[in-house]
Amino acid sequence: MPWPKLPGLADIPRPFPPFGEQLRDHRTLVGLSIEEVSQSVGITPTALREIEGGTRIAPSEKIAKELAVLLKLTGDQWEMFIDAAEWESGVVGRFLGKRSGAKPSRPPLLAAILVFMIADIRGYSRFTEENGDKAAAHLTTRFAEISQSLIEQWGGQLVEVRGDEVLCVFASAQQAVKAASALQQRCAEESMANSDLPLAIGVGLDVGEAVEVDGGYRGAVINRAARLCSLAGAGEVLVSTGVAYLAPQLDGISFVARGQEQLKGFSAPTPILLAALVESSLVSDGEAVDSEAVDDPGDPDA
Repeated sequence: MPWPKLPGLADIPRPFPPFGEQLRDHRTLVGLSIEEVSQSVGITPTALREIEGGTRIAPSEKIAKELAVLLKLTGDQWEMFIDAAEWESGVVGRFLGKRSGAKPSRPPLLAAILVFMIADIRGYSRFTEENGDKAAAHLTTRFAEISQSLIEQWGGQLVEVRGDEVLCVFASAQQAVKAASALQQRCAEESMANSDLPLAIGVGLDVGEAVEVDGGYRGAVINRAARLCSLAGAGEVLVSTGVAYLAPQLDGISFVARGQEQLKGFSAPTPILLAALVESSLVSDGEAVDSEAVDDPGDPDA
């Protein structure tokens, strides 16, 4: 009687997130580029990208520990990171019938990865109670007009307007983040110019694959964008690590870690980043100068 065939690595339930996904999330949270990580641990940038993208197995335990130290992991995060590396290592792969170093087969590209943005007006319910339905309708109509104009300028599409909320989709993470920032600024300007239009909004963005249906999209990526939007305060743009990974360097915008949140409908905590505007540096004699140093009253030369 022949021995039963050992299952492949992909056939066994994974007890933790993939190593590459963890590496990408933690690297983004600490603000390190792929090139910086590459120089620190001695792995080529191409190999790191393939590991994060899931097309290359995890590195050796030694390098995985060096990465964990670089990413400042401790406690459960350290253990989960190292366990994932061991799970995907060449030794485990061979034991489970997977050829060491072999890249997993890739299915045909039948769907696109899209970036979804959801924005809504803060304090809308109270505004409606205090000012009535007519004023509320005027507020939401103006918000939808501003949103559609800006979204189209940045190459996106306004998918749906639901009361005080808009759902938009982009093919580019960079364009999506820039559009979200521009929308925040435009709404702030509108509020300052018109006291009857308090357009204080919160924005959430996530990237992923969704199913296109009549008149819109469905998918977990939209749910996550909605949860991020609900967490965003007035004037804030919250994004997933996936968005920051695809748009790591944007002029005038930096990503600030906001910790992790247990979002409703998702099993694991979600790392969250704030897409914050960067104040312009003062320029003197052709060189950028730290504005805090210039304004510091304790500096006798300031």
